Amino acid sequence: MMLPTTLSDGVVTLRPWRSEDAQDVHRMVQDPEIPRFMSIPSNHTLEGVKRWLSGRDEGWQAGDDLAFAIESADDGILLGSAGLEVSSDDPAIGEVGYWVAAESRGRGIAQRAVALISRWAFDVLELERLEITTHPENLKSQRVAEANGYRREGVLRAYRGQHGQRIDLVMLARLRDDAT
Repeated sequence: MMLPTTLSDGVVTLRPWRSEDAQDVHRMVQDPEIPRFMSIPSNHTLEGVKRWLSGRDEGWQAGDDLAFAIESADDGILLGSAGLEVSSDDPAIGEVGYWVAAESRGRGIAQRAVALISRWAFDVLELERLEITTHPENLKSQRVAEANGYRREGVLRAYRGQHGQRIDLVMLARLRDDAT
């Protein structure tokens, strides 16, 4: 069993989700850019968000779905989400995912969150490989990954189901011994 942890660089803090985050998360995921590039439903209800938040502890207990809220380190304002899913097929591999609220984009929030979670995954969890998959049109997310030392490996055709269809995803990866 893994206990939730908090990570911070002094500008952003990654912390465990709390039930009182539901209203803010619900408001944030109404932004059409989030469901466009993520598997988050475009009609996510407040009840659905509450259910999702209530399930976050299970992922921590199992040690395979480690979800964080991203907040401002100085005032605690919720900025987005970052997480790490450890592969059930190979526990040395993890997939990093993230989104940032529309009003917080363009400030380096995602880049900082990915740096924190990547360092933690390699140094504390001792993972060997981290992956980030992005929608081919999500160039900003690809730039976040590349700024954190992830290398583009190619396009995975019809790789994942999203909103009732199979979509291509760009695969970016970083190995523990890659220079950053």
